[in-house]
Amino acid sequence: MSLLPSTLSCISRKKYDVFLSFRGEDTRKNFTDHLYDALNRSGIITFKDDSKMDAGEEIAPQLFRAIQQSWCSVIVFSGTYAFSSWCLEELAEIVKQKNEKGHKVFPIFYDVNPSDLRKQKEKVEEAFAKLAERYKEDKEKILRWRNALTQVANIKGWHLNNRISNKMLNLNVNAVSKMKKLRLLKVLCLSNCDELKYLPNELRLLDWMGYPLRFLPPSFQPDNLVALLLPYSRIEQLWRGNHPLYKLKVLNLKGSKNLIETPDFTIAPNLEILILEGCTRIVDVHPSVGVLSRLKLLNLRSCTSLRNLPTRIGIESLETLILKDCRNLISLPSSIGGCKCLKTLDLSGCYEVENLPENLQQVELLEELDLSGTAIAKPPSFIFQLKNLRVLSLNRLKTPSSKLAPNLPSLFQVFQRGRIESVPLMLHSLSGLISLRELKLRSCNLREGDIPSDIYCLHYLEKLELGGNNFIRVPVSGVRFPSLQYLGLSNCRELKSFPSLGASRELFAAPSKVCNAVDWTRFNELHCYRLVENINAITMLKFYLKQVAYLKKSFDGVIPGGEIPKWFSHQTVGSSIKIPLPNNIQNDSQWIGVAFCCIFVNDDASRDEELTCDAVIHHMNSGQADSDGSGFRGRNPRRVSGDGWIFSKEYNQPIIKDHLYCCFLFRERLYPFSLEDKCGESETENSSTLDCSNQEFDELQFSVTSDDSHISVKVKKCGLRIVYQKDLEDINEDSAADGSIAEGPLIKRRHNVYEETEAEPQPKRIHKFFNL
Repeated sequence: MSLLPSTLSCISRKKYDVFLSFRGEDTRKNFTDHLYDALNRSGIITFKDDSKMDAGEEIAPQLFRAIQQSWCSVIVFSGTYAFSSWCLEELAEIVKQKNEKGHKVFPIFYDVNPSDLRKQKEKVEEAFAKLAERYKEDKEKILRWRNALTQVANIKGWHLNNRISNKMLNLNVNAVSKMKKLRLLKVLCLSNCDELKYLPNELRLLDWMGYPLRFLPPSFQPDNLVALLLPYSRIEQLWRGNHPLYKLKVLNLKGSKNLIETPDFTIAPNLEILILEGCTRIVDVHPSVGVLSRLKLLNLRSCTSLRNLPTRIGIESLETLILKDCRNLISLPSSIGGCKCLKTLDLSGCYEVENLPENLQQVELLEELDLSGTAIAKPPSFIFQLKNLRVLSLNRLKTPSSKLAPNLPSLFQVFQRGRIESVPLMLHSLSGLISLRELKLRSCNLREGDIPSDIYCLHYLEKLELGGNNFIRVPVSGVRFPSLQYLGLSNCRELKSFPSLGASRELFAAPSKVCNAVDWTRFNELHCYRLVENINAITMLKFYLKQVAYLKKSFDGVIPGGEIPKWFSHQTVGSSIKIPLPNNIQNDSQWIGVAFCCIFVNDDASRDEELTCDAVIHHMNSGQADSDGSGFRGRNPRRVSGDGWIFSKEYNQPIIKDHLYCCFLFRERLYPFSLEDKCGESETENSSTLDCSNQEFDELQFSVTSDDSHISVKVKKCGLRIVYQKDLEDINEDSAADGSIAEGPLIKRRHNVYEETEAEPQPKRIHKFFNL
């Protein structure tokens, strides 16, 4: 297993990089905790469920969401993993995502034999015997678990035992001095170490968060050191003298605020990863960084005293350069054009940078460029000719960021920022950006006509962020972007109307124009108060409903509003609503789907908050009753949707006024099969076992939740309506009477809302972590 290669997480479009599946009682307090810490220190965003209750029968819906929102899963197979129905249900969902969505899977066999898992012998055989007894009425579930276990056990993984994992010790000074041949040293906590004078010279890895001394021990000869990880240390000077460190590949000094200067890197010529993020006292980077011919990642984020980069920084091997929030950095050196392999350049929050060197256009492989919050008033034309660019961020900040509070900019800087922000961003022709997936133009003082008409040449565009601008009408037509998944219009407070109705009629007349479009649409009109002054919520909702139902799609969205329209025939106070579904509804040809609505506020914008809407069908059994006589088969709910909205602290203001979250699920989202197709056959994955009697007594439940323990999203009321063909006919009459509604800002995404279309979500970094 390789050692912690990177802290970069900006490449991934998933919420998590890794979902960690494990049996808590076996590994939570030892190996899994160490692995989780190591992943996070590498900048690999990892989901680990610490609230997992192994005795529980039903897996929490948020765990399914976390799997679907992760690029890969790491599964720690331990001695009693197969005894946990929770773990096996996780495993089945992981395998489902692997087979259907290309989700990556990395197994770790911790004191278990993969052969026992594949053949399901020994303890595994014992586990399934107990599970078969517990779930004797649900043989399909057991079969799904067995197949999932066999499939993952056939994947090449890593074999670890408890002896190896315990090398990562919570050591004291005397213990270290006795371990002459120690190779891996991870210090979790150490308070009394003033007398530390010795570290083993055989060390390959030194991982010590919060290293408390000013220097490394003078007797330490780090000839064999491969990775030196001292984040948040008190170190002032890394090494003295010119002792060569030929084997050193990873150096992480993140958050070491006492570090005054960077070392001479000529003695570590094979360095591949250099992380100096948050080293706030560094003014300059040693010029020898320019001779590191194997350097791939240079992370200088939040080095707030840094003013200049070395003149020679044209490192051919460099792939990622992070300068985010280096607020005193003045410019990039012209040698940046020599970084022929550079793929990611992040200058966001570099408030002093006014220009880009012309020879940056020589970096033809650049895929992600973030100039948000810089002083660049007019981006150079060559940016718009970068044929491999996938993400271009030109967002502006309306006011100086709250991050500047400890060190407010000068009055001149404030005036300068205000001058830039008052001028609309000048955009060149966009037709040269043939690979662009994301374009971010938040708060750029844009009005109608400021967006080039050739924006529709961006055939692969998936995300278009236009929030915080001054549009009166929606400036683009969602119909003309076949791949669009998200269109942001939040905080467009002047927005009053959509384009003409003609565009919508064109869509209905020529549905082939969107034949390649994704299966889910989304609209975001957060804080668009003037829009709802002219158009009421139910009119907008019905309009969207007409379009998505015609195309057999689902949608959700957010708009201002403080009342659930009476059109929603079922209403209740609170964050959850449950209704019985009509008998045999899935075979009713007039049934289209269900519509849901809730009122919510989010009065805390100090951190990211997620609003998640879960839709679950509970199958009722008319022939068999549970022990309480209710007839409810509580262990067989089928989750049909789990769609989330993240309100980012970076851009959103508190949602003090009421807003409506609206959602429509097309019938195939609820029942992706007919009764005739499925009765008597095996279930689909993520569905409970079905039989003819159960189909007649289903209940549908919508619940709105937050995944944070400190919940600031408050849901006041919910409404639900079963939608039939006649409802669309009524909408036709309403639409004819209101010509101001057109296609609106349709935001399209895939049927599985957790699958973010992304060429490579950060596979290189995760593959390297596991030495693939």
